[in-house]
Amino acid sequence: MTFLHPLALLGLAAAAIPALLHLLERRIPPEAEFPPLRYLSEAERQSARRLRLRHVLLLLLRTALIALIVLAAARPLVPAPAPASIARAAVHQRTALVVILDNSVSSGVVVDGRPMLDRLRAAARSSLAAAAASDRLWLVLADGVARAGTREALLATVDSAGVSPRRLDLTAAVRDAARLVDAEPLEGREVHVLSDLQRTALGSGRAGVPRGVRVLALAPLSEVPANRGVGSVRVSDAAVAVSIVGTPGARPAAVTLQVHGREVGRALAAPGSTVSIALPPGGPGWWVGAATLDADELRADDRRVFAWRVASPARVTASSGAGPFVAAALAVLEQGQRVRRGGDVVIGDRLEGGAAVSVVVPPADPTLIGPLNRALAARGVGWRIAAAGTPGPVAASAATGIDGIPVSRRYRLDAIGDGGRGKGEDSTVLARVNGEPWLTRDAGILLIGSRLDTAWTALPVAPAFVPFMDALVNRLARGEAPVSEVEGPPGVEFRARGSDTVGAIVSGPDPRESDLTPAPAALVRDVLGAEVLDATALAAARFAGAGKSDASGPLLVLALLVAAAELGVATFTR
Repeated sequence: MTFLHPLALLGLAAAAIPALLHLLERRIPPEAEFPPLRYLSEAERQSARRLRLRHVLLLLLRTALIALIVLAAARPLVPAPAPASIARAAVHQRTALVVILDNSVSSGVVVDGRPMLDRLRAAARSSLAAAAASDRLWLVLADGVARAGTREALLATVDSAGVSPRRLDLTAAVRDAARLVDAEPLEGREVHVLSDLQRTALGSGRAGVPRGVRVLALAPLSEVPANRGVGSVRVSDAAVAVSIVGTPGARPAAVTLQVHGREVGRALAAPGSTVSIALPPGGPGWWVGAATLDADELRADDRRVFAWRVASPARVTASSGAGPFVAAALAVLEQGQRVRRGGDVVIGDRLEGGAAVSVVVPPADPTLIGPLNRALAARGVGWRIAAAGTPGPVAASAATGIDGIPVSRRYRLDAIGDGGRGKGEDSTVLARVNGEPWLTRDAGILLIGSRLDTAWTALPVAPAFVPFMDALVNRLARGEAPVSEVEGPPGVEFRARGSDTVGAIVSGPDPRESDLTPAPAALVRDVLGAEVLDATALAAARFAGAGKSDASGPLLVLALLVAAAELGVATFTR
């Protein structure tokens, strides 16, 4: 049994008043023996027994009357005999309730011919429909916004909620919801989590639910379909790298690459793998493509759009200090119409004053390193050629195909002033050797830690050398038009400055939504502090007093009967 107003039970102390009055009124008169009155002793004893019984009966009735009135004022709740199907009519304590309806991308999965969102919406409707007019209600969707409103308004919002392209961090949502209801001065404080409870939806840390706040979570389905989705698409040089995400162990699926609606390649990939698909040659300008998987139960992550810019061939000049291998590679690129002769990009071992962009390699003569560093500083470059570095392989390169190529001789590239640090070192370091910068970009200057010669590195005789030179002069030296990614439905939005397109925004679902693996109940309890219940148990557990009836009415009726009995005893037993 629970009470809506438990503080009223303090009034039970008043039940002791009749007993105290009874004790105070008890008086023992002095005894005097009169022989003529001895015959009345027996009659007096019989009368005393009747009076004592009358007093005890009145004491009990008056005590019971006070106790019944106090209990009725406390409004006790007792199990209702009505079935759970009419829980709306049941009385519960005033409650602050937040319903979290996780309508993120994963809720669109179809299980047994029915979208997961339909199941979650039905549970959200049940929680809101069971609320009373005295409750405070909020609804949280995948956008994480807590919407306050009446029961009818929030029910309408639930009915209109579709699958959102946003991802919901359940840990953060429960943490915020628990703090919201904990601040309300109501007897009950509850958070109902209606989600597929993906393991990936549980953010870092714990929700930290305050004491007195109940968190109830709908248990996930026992079986969920194995899913695959396109996690990311990266365009580099003449190929596209497509990463596949999803449920671990899911079967491979066919990946189709399309450019401007035309299929240009196919591959087979499973979750956790990345496939590279060649891009056909394209003219200068912006290009839009899409990587698509064969349809499965979750359609929202089967397609991801991407965009890239093809620049016009760079006009390049190589000085004698660049070396014969650079000159030979540029000749191949010129023959393939990937570069033209000109002075926009100059490759050499010194800075050329009129060049828009320079690619600088260390001079063969070490005595020229000092003048080169001073020229770099004068151009505002935040990097300098330092002491000799240790040999090692190229790693973390922004140009595909050269990772792992050995470098036998190199100089360390050190950041000076704000170079690399104030401007963001990772954004200007394009390749590393032994974890140290080997190829950097700053202030229109590309600086390489080795000469492009076989005495310094195996790169000039590797098959990747010509593609590397292509990427160096056409993409890395001239800078790339920024392509940023945001969460949202698959699509591309171009950014313009005047009549020029200066970048693109590519939207798509969060890759973590593709892994439908549910979190174990023990993990949900640990992270969210929630009771994990199936739909039936959740309906019975929602609201601290749900499914109970107010017993104050019957108690008042009983108090009236006791008062009538007390009046009768007091009147007719004198």
